Amino acid sequence: MVNFDQDQVQKSKMRSFLVQLDQDDNNSNDDNYNYHQSEKKRRLLPKQVEFLEKSFEVENKLEPERKVQLAKETGLQPRQVAIWFQNRRARCKTKQLEKNYDVLKASFDKLKTQYDCLFKENESLRNEVNLVKKSFIHYLNI
Repeated sequence: MVNFDQDQVQKSKMRSFLVQLDQDDNNSNDDNYNYHQSEKKRRLLPKQVEFLEKSFEVENKLEPERKVQLAKETGLQPRQVAIWFQNRRARCKTKQLEKNYDVLKASFDKLKTQYDCLFKENESLRNEVNLVKKSFIHYLNI
């Protein structure tokens, strides 16, 4: 015989256990959220960016001594300077790729237009040749 009261008690215990697990998970997620929230992304000051830009224009590669010198002059960590240079080189590369793409796209579009014109002209000339052939064959048969 089945005892429904005992079954209900076990289900109730299981439910409270699962609720406790959920609460523990939520609390640990809140801790992670608060931890990440306190780590704000530090932005560079306009003067720092301007100084780094000028330095980048002179030389886009960063030697260790130069990195330390720039860090001292800007008041940043050497790691921040290195990352800024790395990101700036990546932006330059992306811009160059975009320019190259635009040039190649324009060249392709021009060539495609020329190809289409030549293709149409070729078709027209083929039709003309076929007409001349038919006329010539008809003339020979007469």
